[in-house]
Amino acid sequence: MIWFSADWHLGHTGILLHQSQRMNAFESVEEMDAQLIECINNYVRPNDELFFLGDFCWEASRAGHYRQRLNVRNLHVLQGNHDSNSLRAHVSTMEDMVYRRFTWDGESYRFHLCHYPLLSWQGLHSGAIHLYGHSHGIYENRLNVMFSTRRAMDVGVDAVAYLTGEWRPVSLPEVLKRLVKGGEPSVESRLPGPFEEVNI
Repeated sequence: MIWFSADWHLGHTGILLHQSQRMNAFESVEEMDAQLIECINNYVRPNDELFFLGDFCWEASRAGHYRQRLNVRNLHVLQGNHDSNSLRAHVSTMEDMVYRRFTWDGESYRFHLCHYPLLSWQGLHSGAIHLYGHSHGIYENRLNVMFSTRRAMDVGVDAVAYLTGEWRPVSLPEVLKRLVKGGEPSVESRLPGPFEEVNI
């Protein structure tokens, strides 16, 4: 199974102050770390692939400690603004941005993965899906109103907790169920961009 997640901020005491959802859910950063890691391990099996879209942990020196507590072997990281280059030593791959295909139920889908939410991404007009983190779910409602046909979503734990009630990663089939209506567009069709539906 393929999974996506972002914005764990393991060991980051300040995230409990800046994110009211976390402040209400966790009494300490240690409790947050333990619950996030437990929930990730409950969903993601050792042979699965987890694409983590940035902001792994607060202190670079603790990255190995947190990585050892995760059961998944294939951890691919898209570097976030809080990720040190030293994280590369603890993960399968580490890049700034990834554009690739994933297959589910016999269908192939194009994905543009990045830590940051993009207004336009590679393959936007032909149905490519954009997944990101960084914004902790705070822009989702406004973006969905502005661009109702967008194939994009925040897969960070804060956004997913808001959608599911659990601090967990989201699977490839869950993303497809949420974002893809009617399968991949035909080659002839062109999906509108974010400002093409706005009447000014």
